[in-house]
Amino acid sequence: MGNVDFASLPWDLFWVGISYFLVTGSFFCIGFMRLVSQRVKSGIVCMAIAVISGGLFLRYLFTHHI
Repeated sequence: MGNVDFASLPWDLFWVGISYFLVTGSFFCIGFMRLVSQRVKSGIVCMAIAVISGGLFLRYLFTHHI
């Protein structure tokens, strides 16, 4: 993969990434809390949404910007 130059990324993409991972982290935390409160099915769904959407965002980032 080599060296990644993060200085070439625009600030707009940085803030979009920060807000995206805040929302994704919230889904993951909600899913974990639902697992702890024994609502297993909805907890797994929330955590799966967080993991899949985070992976898709990273794939987009590395495909189009890095």
